Amino acid sequence: MSTVSHFDACCYLGRGVHSTEQQPATAPEILAEMDHFGIHEALVIDTLSASCNPQAGNQRIIERTRDHPRLHPAWAGLMTHSGEQPRPAEFVEQMRELGVGALYLFYGQFGIPLTEWAVDDLLAELENVRVPVFLCPTRLLEPGSNNLTDWDNVVRICRKFPALPVVVTEDRIYNSQRRTWEALAACPNLTVDLSAIWLHKRIEFVCDEFGAEKLVWGSQLPARCPAVPMMQLDYSDISEADLALIAGGNMREMLSWNPSIQFADDVEFSASVDELHGAARARASLSEEEFYDCHGHIGWSSPNHVILDEPADIVAEMDKFGIRACCVFSLEGVFGDETYGNDEVAKVMQQYPDRFVGFTLVNPNHGEKLMLEELQRGLELGMKGIKLIPRYQGYPNEGPLIDVACRFAHERGQFILNHNWGSPEQMRRLCTTYPDACFFTGHSAGDYGEVVAEVENLFICSCPFHLWGQTERYVEMYGADRILFGSDLMDLPIAWGLGPILSARISEADKRLILGENLRRLMDRYDIHPAAR
Repeated sequence: MSTVSHFDACCYLGRGVHSTEQQPATAPEILAEMDHFGIHEALVIDTLSASCNPQAGNQRIIERTRDHPRLHPAWAGLMTHSGEQPRPAEFVEQMRELGVGALYLFYGQFGIPLTEWAVDDLLAELENVRVPVFLCPTRLLEPGSNNLTDWDNVVRICRKFPALPVVVTEDRIYNSQRRTWEALAACPNLTVDLSAIWLHKRIEFVCDEFGAEKLVWGSQLPARCPAVPMMQLDYSDISEADLALIAGGNMREMLSWNPSIQFADDVEFSASVDELHGAARARASLSEEEFYDCHGHIGWSSPNHVILDEPADIVAEMDKFGIRACCVFSLEGVFGDETYGNDEVAKVMQQYPDRFVGFTLVNPNHGEKLMLEELQRGLELGMKGIKLIPRYQGYPNEGPLIDVACRFAHERGQFILNHNWGSPEQMRRLCTTYPDACFFTGHSAGDYGEVVAEVENLFICSCPFHLWGQTERYVEMYGADRILFGSDLMDLPIAWGLGPILSARISEADKRLILGENLRRLMDRYDIHPAAR
């Protein structure tokens, strides 16, 4: 019998300023979502505590969780001398008496410096009894901001208070990941919330380099879909023992400082909605599936990544999830020399010709002549599509040379994917001006509903369907027949992208359209396939 049970380390209760219609907000609603995704218990903090009023939120979370033993309250802390909370010793004693498991410092939202004069008196009292402290730099007025963690002061705190369990959480750790690894190496008492690490094979990397004790599993429910980090963890290539620690064991150990906390025992979940949902929840093999992927990268490094895989590792990862073929393009060419990146893609295509459809990446900054030369060279290398990413290269999304690539794709009946196509008007113009090109959005663009209804050659990539209810909303907006699964492999984990689709409350037939049938039909229609061996 599996020893893995999921304890969510980052869950919010209540209506937030960015909450959407029908997003779960009450304890029964949160518990219903936990049942659907297979989450046993959760550490929950009130949205008031995280946003504007820790005093009221801390009181309200006690009341809201009192009759729900699977929900364990967390509090938010402030600096001592504003008079808003009791002095640190009294505050910690109240946490013990009321069964509060952890303290969050939303230092970005409340303007709290992580400096000695501002927080060390509170941290000293927390260390005395080993209360875990979550350090969160997120600011609600800047949703989606990444890489905000104050690593200098995180390391300072960990070193000054070596018995204090410190957990870093934020919206996303991306181009600051190298600092993250150095901080983990420097601080034995530092842990990272997995919901902030949306990166291919990083769970395996952390376990190998630092140990499974350095991660806790969080979902950021209800803003996010819990299936995303859950499947990322559940299908990682680590031992069952390490998986059990990250899924819940580490969090339960951290909360054991408080004898008032009683953990839930047997938990029965609601039935899965279909076989695909049930397979994902049971961590069953998906290797026999027939999925197709419209969005993947080939490359070995970038400003934001430390890529560890060989081509054989990428194929093995695809095999694990039943990915029969993937459209791929250069990683290094995003920021560097596109000719080097396209050559690397071609090498992998030659090594595994039946698994990859290569796209030529071009850079409009280099001008029309060089764009056309590289597109022609891509054809000679065996490329069958085009990749644009002007947003990262400093070229306007709707600049005139975008048409150069679109015209090339139209004249040859190719797939063409752009990270960001720009306005709906621009998207409509391109689709109608170049009707023989097949346009893919690079990511889950949400403003092309009318365009998709008007044209037949525009398809929406699923990467990333990580927000709560996003898969269902996009199926309602576009129809399942116009959405393509995109993993963003070698940037994001394949499982991370599969999770929200497999668990979605849509029909299994619609899931299969998204996960492969749509792209397979387009490959037939445009006669674009991986080469046979």
